[in-house]
Amino acid sequence: MAEAATSGEKIQKAGDFHAEKIEFITSTGLSIDLLGNVLHITFFEDIQSGAITGNCIINDVVNLAVIGPVIGQEYIRLKLRSNGLKEQEGVIDFTEHMLLVNSLQLKEQGANGNQFLILEFSTSELQKDQRIRINQSYSGTFSEIFKKIMRSQLNSKKKLYVEPTRGNKKIVFPNFSPFEAINYMKRNSVSAHDGSPTYMFFEDFKGYHFRSLSTMYSEPTSFTYTTSVPGSNINDPFTDMRTVIDYNTHGVGDSLAAQRLGSYGSELITYDTYTRRFKTTTYNYLDNFKNETHITAGRDKNIDEFPLISSTPVQDRSRLSDFSARRYLVPHANFVDDDGNYTDLTVVFDEQGKPVYHSPQTETWLQKRQSQLLQLERGITCTIQTNGNTLLDCGDIVEFNLPSNTSAKTEKKEKYDFFYRGRFLIKSIRQDFDFAKKKHESIMSLVKDSLPSEIASSAESLETEPEKDGVIIEEFYDA
Repeated sequence: MAEAATSGEKIQKAGDFHAEKIEFITSTGLSIDLLGNVLHITFFEDIQSGAITGNCIINDVVNLAVIGPVIGQEYIRLKLRSNGLKEQEGVIDFTEHMLLVNSLQLKEQGANGNQFLILEFSTSELQKDQRIRINQSYSGTFSEIFKKIMRSQLNSKKKLYVEPTRGNKKIVFPNFSPFEAINYMKRNSVSAHDGSPTYMFFEDFKGYHFRSLSTMYSEPTSFTYTTSVPGSNINDPFTDMRTVIDYNTHGVGDSLAAQRLGSYGSELITYDTYTRRFKTTTYNYLDNFKNETHITAGRDKNIDEFPLISSTPVQDRSRLSDFSARRYLVPHANFVDDDGNYTDLTVVFDEQGKPVYHSPQTETWLQKRQSQLLQLERGITCTIQTNGNTLLDCGDIVEFNLPSNTSAKTEKKEKYDFFYRGRFLIKSIRQDFDFAKKKHESIMSLVKDSLPSEIASSAESLETEPEKDGVIIEEFYDA
């Protein structure tokens, strides 16, 4: 198995990878080189997960499970990358920030007196989060507080990708874990750049991210994939890397669930606890679409993009988004000055003119966030299996083009499927490194929340209504 480390880094075929180091450190401090004994390593990344997790299969020829022993307090140092990349590109490096073994998941006897172990691991911050509790107040923007928690509480030295948030906050975390505090902040954060409320908190191989979907959508396309016969580009491994080995489409939304959960339309009632006044704010997906950042265009206003639903009326002349199927109720109160006078101020400044407090202004972000996150879960989704590439992480943008059905050509004779073409967000990714086959493969969950062309619509509702009511039957027992 050591050939993976000693072979050159020139790419021979798509999925080639080079492992430089795999070291196992026991709870007693014993260091064991596993480079020739690891059979398989899997990593999991997800834009809704605060840590990278994974597992590895080890051919244990020295009875490591007992000699170690393996008790879930071990560490793994490793370093690997795809072949054919430039120096320091796409390196999966856990030599300084070691992985923590969480458990010995499986131990199975082999045929030659050896045994196979499956170890589950994660990055260290996941276990630190279980040991730390925050009992203190913070002031500043949520992005500033995030940096304080990562550096001071979790003591993480990893690279941080932080999008500045809007508004100064004063907040107390009572017995919160760091991840609980950060997840609370992400749900209430609004971008200082464009007001986007879709913040995510996650870890990938580059570091930790606290940023909105808008920043991800604005990124250029990292890679382009399409379906073809695997191995047909065997003389060009870089082209073969763009080949989809297998795929599975999951549908193009769920209108029933989207209505119920408020993706298309919702109503927010804010209740002022001081004046006892109500304010109602209505969100309409079709009307608000152009005011939000979506994946097809990103931030390029010259590119047209369109909603995932049609504007055809579904009842009388009302569209699907004209119905507020979900209602939110949120209490709030504005600023009271030193004389006890209630004000309508949403921002309070100190004597130097520096803002010291911003009200939440829930009506500007809550419904928009809920709608866009539901589109992330129930938009146009698919899973693709590809030859591995350590340059890609969750949160990256790739282009996926699924050829259209040749037996059912449309008038425009589109080359690719209407829904499954163009830019997609990598919502999660599984990286599989098979040391026996010397093969790296990736399984990516892709999603998009907009279309490059408009769905056709009708000016009138297409649903017909019977003219007469059905008969009402109330007798069910014999006389």
